[in-house]
Amino acid sequence: MEVMGRITVRRDGRTAKGSALFDTGATRSYLSKEFAEKVGYERYSEPRKVALAVKGKETKVIGWTVVDVEIDGWELPEKEAFGVVEDLRIDAIIGLNIMESYGIFIEDNRLKLRHYPPISSII
Repeated sequence: MEVMGRITVRRDGRTAKGSALFDTGATRSYLSKEFAEKVGYERYSEPRKVALAVKGKETKVIGWTVVDVEIDGWELPEKEAFGVVEDLRIDAIIGLNIMESYGIFIEDNRLKLRHYPPISSII
């Protein structure tokens, strides 16, 4: 399932606001290169390949960043790591690594939280 939402990321006093695709088929989370440039990111010496859901297709992750995240006005309690992808058509893809960690789910084509405010836990 997929649904669109709003995302704000913060790093080193810099802030970027944009649109995010919440995708239960994505195992990891990614930012577009243009969006990540607004807050800064670390570039890999060589891009890393990541498989896409389309058979035989892949993309390249060119770097990474760790940011504070706000989703639809919900501030997540911990920093999160994102891969940075060139030519991503939207600002961010939020995958299961973040959705499952904070109890974010999709119901009736809307984002919902199991706990408000979002919490993290050590289990």
